[in-house]
Amino acid sequence: MAGSLSADIRAYLDYCLDQNRSRKTVTTYEQILRDFSAWLAENQPGVESVSHIQRLHVQAFSRWLRLRSSNSAGGRRGASTDISVRTRAKYLATIRSLLKYFAVETDLPVLPRDKVTLPRIGDHLPKAVPTPDDVRALLGACQADTIQGRRDRAILGLLFSSGLRIAELCNLNRDEIREERLGGEDVLELSVIGKGRHSRIIFINREAQELLRDYLNDRNDSDSALFVHYRPGKSTEPNLPETLRLSARAIQQMVRRRAIAAGIPEKLTPHSLRHGFAVDLLRGGADLRTVQDLLGHRTVTTTQIYTRLTNRTLREGYLKRESLSKDRPDGSGTD
Repeated sequence: MAGSLSADIRAYLDYCLDQNRSRKTVTTYEQILRDFSAWLAENQPGVESVSHIQRLHVQAFSRWLRLRSSNSAGGRRGASTDISVRTRAKYLATIRSLLKYFAVETDLPVLPRDKVTLPRIGDHLPKAVPTPDDVRALLGACQADTIQGRRDRAILGLLFSSGLRIAELCNLNRDEIREERLGGEDVLELSVIGKGRHSRIIFINREAQELLRDYLNDRNDSDSALFVHYRPGKSTEPNLPETLRLSARAIQQMVRRRAIAAGIPEKLTPHSLRHGFAVDLLRGGADLRTVQDLLGHRTVTTTQIYTRLTNRTLREGYLKRESLSKDRPDGSGTD
């Protein structure tokens, strides 16, 4: 006999945890399914368990998502606006995953997951992809004679050198970095736990190692975090229970602040540096599978988006060829 929808959702979330999904991912699933459950309670009160969910319910929920009130986003009260297609796809994919769990792992009759269609997302090229020159400008915007400046230079250099995700960077500990070897090798190898709790190898070039070494020489605390904050009035005594670990939000704000100081017009984020890392690898001749492994992508399809960026750059370079210019200095343009 079917249980309540709330209990069905809890059973699915417990299953996700048993499958070693990250807690952050499961928290996202929970929020999405609670939103769906609340919508059903208000608009389809007869849906009391997952077995009662029909295709028309999901379709109506998808339309509601598309035209959801923008009140929560700070929009004009009562106004409606289209939300991101990617957000709608994420919601519907989570509902599909819920249905798949009950279809495969239980005997409960449920709506087939392929009856839930996802919106077409289309191509999505990263808007901000910093070049090595941009990264040098970012480093130049950090004061090398201050503790915060040396820390920020180390963060920026490490992100661009390794292609780390911001969560991976925030989770790094000092004991994972062999401080005595920093700057002594052309490439330093490091194992990290990434998205989905999958481990992968990253590499840190000599320049980023030297930036890390300069930053770690300033550390006089015993906090385990690799990157820590230096807020005015904050104590660095090791016996305090509060961690000094720098948050993802603080790093995002730092990158944006340094980009503005460097005169970079694009809205850079820590993830932009990951994009720049991937494109720089491909421009340097790395094959797609190597870039996939270094980024920790589960499928090469995700990595292929960067080939579009490199192709666009190649085309721009091709069009700048002097032999193709109709306004050559000698006046002998081609017809």
